[in-house]
Amino acid sequence: MNATDYAGNRARLAARLSPGSVAVIHANDIMPSNADGTLRFRQNNDLYWLSGILQDETALLLFPDHPDPNYREILFIKQVNEDFVKWHGRRHSLQEAQAISGIARVAWFSDFEQLFYEAAVQATHIYLNAIEHPRAVNSVETRDDRFARWCRKRFGLHSYKRLAPELAMLRRVKSEAELELIRKACNISGAGFRRLLRFIKPGVAERRAEAELIYEYMQHDGAWADYEPIVASGADSCILHYTSNHKRCAAGDVVLIDAAASYRLYNADLTRVLPVNGRFSPRQLQVYNAVWRVQQQLMDFIKAGRYLEEIQAHNQTLLIGELLGLGLFSQSDLERQGRAYYLGLYCYHGFGHLLGLDVHDVGSRYEPLPENSVLTVEPGIYIREEGIGIRLENNVQVTAAGVTDLMAGIPIDPAEIEALMQEVL
Repeated sequence: MNATDYAGNRARLAARLSPGSVAVIHANDIMPSNADGTLRFRQNNDLYWLSGILQDETALLLFPDHPDPNYREILFIKQVNEDFVKWHGRRHSLQEAQAISGIARVAWFSDFEQLFYEAAVQATHIYLNAIEHPRAVNSVETRDDRFARWCRKRFGLHSYKRLAPELAMLRRVKSEAELELIRKACNISGAGFRRLLRFIKPGVAERRAEAELIYEYMQHDGAWADYEPIVASGADSCILHYTSNHKRCAAGDVVLIDAAASYRLYNADLTRVLPVNGRFSPRQLQVYNAVWRVQQQLMDFIKAGRYLEEIQAHNQTLLIGELLGLGLFSQSDLERQGRAYYLGLYCYHGFGHLLGLDVHDVGSRYEPLPENSVLTVEPGIYIREEGIGIRLENNVQVTAAGVTDLMAGIPIDPAEIEALMQEVL
């Protein structure tokens, strides 16, 4: 991504704003951990998508039709002194921020309130940003939240509009530059999985597998694990978000690995299942192949214009058929208890989600899928009474004709996985 990409994103957003509107997007805060410690800083993805700036205390003001061109785009960045530089390092100069973002007018963050006032008095509408992801738990007030509270108090007579739905609609459609970053993240994730094939065996600690994954990701400049790796062996393969990774892998078990790289903030999301001793048992292979068939049929079904709910309904129909084939219940049981009962027992998540700057990316599930959106396809069957959890996850680019599998080169055929593991066991 470069300044031309960020400028294009701002132009797409400007086209969706009402006439006479000013919009503001703030950086995330640096979050505390304990004592005087802080967590690793992670930028507000909306701000990054519009500016490319990865620093805290950053804000972007957009007023596309302001009569004075100097107020149409203003980027605010943090000004630091020599003591700050000694402890924490330098931050962008005004000129560096101009070059990264493609925004001509860059000011210090200390000037934000005055310049925002000068813009707001010319505006009819103020667009405020917020986290509106349907699965978000907003227990911590963001800088955007604080600004919204201050703004409504300071400018009580303006009309206010929500910025998040506009950004979510735009971010669903990936540019070629974004798709290339996601492909890179997928390739790095595949390298991590191939590395694991050399290490998974009886007695290996789940935490060791996690360490090997992160080690591989960090060999690639700009890559990191953007979510906690799941290395779930045995019965814990049936826990969707098992992240303690505290056990050792035992012979005869499967180990479910849900872990992927982020590359320059764009995410992959990969899940594979391995037999700890290098060979699937007949029952493990039966369940594995059932899930793999569902994944393949879902990929054949997905295309631009489909709705996420439509794909999920197809996913559930396919899974019910496979559950019957696995002998987990009879047709009469199904007619008596109903589909929802057995799906809740054995298949307790959706088929997948949008993917991009967020692992669970923004975008309405009630709008048809556009071309060049990116999805995960991750059906799963979890048989807790047998200690077998199988989830297989690939990332796909949605096209008018169907999908392009961005993880086609990552081993998924159980015969190939067994053969690769036998080479090192």
